[in-house]
Amino acid sequence: MSDAFVLFCDGASRGNPGPAAYGFVVMKAGEVIAKNAGRLGETTNNVAEYQGLIQGLKKCLELGAEH
Repeated sequence: MSDAFVLFCDGASRGNPGPAAYGFVVMKAGEVIAKNAGRLGETTNNVAEYQGLIQGLKKCLELGAEH
């Protein structure tokens, strides 16, 4: 399925809670087509991980992902 988007995402906090950030990379046909990262302030590891997923999925939708 060469038209499929692949999303890699993660997030982490130093301490739990603590200073946190997320990041994601979107690939299509083996090439990076988008990437981003952001700081979240003080929050938990779970919130940081979900933000990586949410922000990555938003970007996939913006790019027209269907798969």
